[in-house]
Amino acid sequence: MGQILQKQTVAHSTEGQQPSLEAVSKNGGRTQRKRRHSTDVDDSSTALENLHDNLDTPSKKRLKSTSRYIYNTLFVEGRTSDVTVIMLGREWPLHRLYLCQADYFASMFNGSWEESSLKRIEIDVVDPNITVDALTIMFGSLYSDIIKLMPSKAVSVLASASMFQLRGLQDEVTEFMLETIAGDTVCSYLEGAHIYGLEDIQTRCEQWLRLHLLQSLSVALLRAIRYDLLLELLTSQDFFVLQLEMDIYNVLKQWLYIQLHDEFDEDISKLSKASEAYFKSRWEKDKEKRAFLETPEGEEFETLFRAVRLRHIIGDINSCHSLEDDGIIPAKWLADIYRGQWCLALLMEQKDDIGPASVTDKWFYNNAMRFGRVLESDKEYCWRWVGYSFGFDMVASYRSGRISIRRNTGKYPCSRSINVQQAPREVVLRAQALWETAEEEDSRHTVIKSVDSERRNLYLQPDEEVMVLMVPRSAVFPLYLSFRVAFTGRPDI
Repeated sequence: MGQILQKQTVAHSTEGQQPSLEAVSKNGGRTQRKRRHSTDVDDSSTALENLHDNLDTPSKKRLKSTSRYIYNTLFVEGRTSDVTVIMLGREWPLHRLYLCQADYFASMFNGSWEESSLKRIEIDVVDPNITVDALTIMFGSLYSDIIKLMPSKAVSVLASASMFQLRGLQDEVTEFMLETIAGDTVCSYLEGAHIYGLEDIQTRCEQWLRLHLLQSLSVALLRAIRYDLLLELLTSQDFFVLQLEMDIYNVLKQWLYIQLHDEFDEDISKLSKASEAYFKSRWEKDKEKRAFLETPEGEEFETLFRAVRLRHIIGDINSCHSLEDDGIIPAKWLADIYRGQWCLALLMEQKDDIGPASVTDKWFYNNAMRFGRVLESDKEYCWRWVGYSFGFDMVASYRSGRISIRRNTGKYPCSRSINVQQAPREVVLRAQALWETAEEEDSRHTVIKSVDSERRNLYLQPDEEVMVLMVPRSAVFPLYLSFRVAFTGRPDI
């Protein structure tokens, strides 16, 4: 792909300019972003055809040649260098005039510092994120309007630009990072955002993780995500559950396996079976029948598994078998949960449950059932989630932007237990619809937008249907639907 460069006629004209970035994908392909600054270059074919007739018309080909000559001759070959910078055991023959674009060097050369007159300047590097490759990219950006940058080097280049106060490059790398947030970059970008005070990057990375963690799994992502970050995500009231609570448990099990087996380098498709086989084998071989979280090796992970809402997993018999066969969760935890859910079921059957209306916001967001669904296109959908829900068969639907729920008591076939009592059933619900869209019309990075029903108390008659959310026409598919639902009160039995 041809490079698009800004006119660069004299050495000092680059001061204050910001280089644009060329993103390099893993397969070697490149997508190039033009600088946001205005340019004097005429890209039209007419200008090139009439070059000999109008010598005042700038030629794109000629400018590319000139810019490349400056970069190769002055930076790569180091001709006419008047200062050598030494860092991390590497030497760069450079030019003071170009270095002064960075505030760090402008202050050094224009002040009364000893280095202002030295021909060789050695600079100590204390930031571990700064590498030789990143420094080469940073210094090269002083000689060219375009640099090539891979996502894996973005934080290192940002660290280098921050050290030398090269604000233009900092802004461009920040924009590049916003455009390339993905499963293999989000954790390193988030850590870099914490270190270098990039609030926008931090916010976008956290949003991405809350929405995509369960559906964009990779071995690299599971290996990179820290314990405290994972706990923060699982306890967030905005964490997106792809289908059911069991999905969270399965991801935690795979994450735990990765922490215990750093050598695992198979594809993510093989991780589920590998983790299941490991924990099941460990449980079968343990003569004392200690759950993994009860062992010295597993004690440190207890808080993380406490964040899983196990009482919403045991409503499905296959999930019960998985919990017991894995041998991760202590038997006492499960016994207490079985008892509590059985008592709640009896309360509902005998009409002694006071309903969920009395629960606090804190309890609701910490204990409600978490459901999710991805709608790939704007067509009609109707679905339900599996598992016992205390006789309330909640059927959800999407039609022309309307998201509704129905209390089914026989109109739709159902293989589960349904409470057909004619009295209204009360539920507390929060529904969200989220989607990703370009921040601006010409922007290459996306933002997450949403509509939210907030917490709502609903009193539903048999087979009554109510709309809980209206999705705007501007929403972009796929659409991510997130539900929090409480069917019962009396959280502590």
